[in-house]
Amino acid sequence: MFQRKFLARHVLNSLLLFCAIFATAAEVNTCNIEALQVGSEFTYGHHHLKWLADSNGNGLMDRNEVELKKKDQWQAINDAEFKQIIIRRRDQLYMKNAYVYKKTPTRDLELYVDFPKDWKVNDKRPAIVWFFGGAWNTGTPFAFKPQSDYFARRGLVSICVDYRIRTVDGIHTDGFISGLDAKTAIRWVRKNASSLGIDPTRIMAGGGSAGGHLAIATQIPSLNDPADDLSISSKVSALLLHNPYVVHINPKSWIFQIDFKTLPPVWVGYGLKDKAAYNDDPSTKRTERNGQSFVKELGQAGIPLRTYIKADGGHGFCSSPLHLETSTLDMDDFLQECGLIEKASILGTGMKTSGAWANQHRRDILQGKASLSQPEVLEFVTE
Repeated sequence: MFQRKFLARHVLNSLLLFCAIFATAAEVNTCNIEALQVGSEFTYGHHHLKWLADSNGNGLMDRNEVELKKKDQWQAINDAEFKQIIIRRRDQLYMKNAYVYKKTPTRDLELYVDFPKDWKVNDKRPAIVWFFGGAWNTGTPFAFKPQSDYFARRGLVSICVDYRIRTVDGIHTDGFISGLDAKTAIRWVRKNASSLGIDPTRIMAGGGSAGGHLAIATQIPSLNDPADDLSISSKVSALLLHNPYVVHINPKSWIFQIDFKTLPPVWVGYGLKDKAAYNDDPSTKRTERNGQSFVKELGQAGIPLRTYIKADGGHGFCSSPLHLETSTLDMDDFLQECGLIEKASILGTGMKTSGAWANQHRRDILQGKASLSQPEVLEFVTE
């Protein structure tokens, strides 16, 4: 088993051992940071790929070294595919505290847990489950890593979830299949709360754009994976929503079917310049209701509500350098006000954006400072 805190040389030795064990006679005896044999074929999501050669000897799959099978023909991979498949896969290979929460026809879905420094398995801490955005099409589970790290420092168990998306898994029912995965993730966290040091009565959900939609969609009573154990509640204690995409896309996962009076406390941020989610053209059926009407109806529901509305904000502005820290502190203050987390005076955080975090993560991988992950398996909520 790979040890998470090995020095770089131990990581490389472990990778070489991995290759020696799993290599076949037909494969080239070369192993590297990708944990693959040069010359081998592999899958990621619904994609079938081939690493042709390590032509420059850098131990990495470069774009011109990878082919993707399309309609039974090997073709060169383009820039967008390289980023969403090869880079995404590599990022996940080196994430700490990875857990498989669901098995699907295309791949095992993982989530990534940030534990507080003083965490113990017999704790009963509040938890936040984060869902990334990207129109259910693209995106990375680490989009909310800055917020996840912050709330772990605040004593919460903070969790970043991967789910099925179009560019990786070939799904085309926007917000529906992804919504099933999101609901399974909430149930998985609740079922495994005792193994994760989590209080099952204080599980919250958050996300941005499509991920904000998914956080709310976990509260749609009829949206369930048929294989889920429906006796496990998917109710959450709070919703933390960054420009959630709530317009009409898929009727099965349309959030306006929820009785908003049944929702938990909601923190929601929108920018008035957000044409994608807030004030899109209401003349089309797709946008009969949008973020603007969502906030209005939440206010009418009489539930605890705090809005973070900024006149100069565009889509995703809460995670920008200007608003990342202030929006996160505002969420913290709201959760304190709701009695969901301990009261504390937070004067500053020094938070880095998700882009800065990802760049550092990739540098750590290349410099041998990150260890290869071995995802853990606890109890599933699906058959």
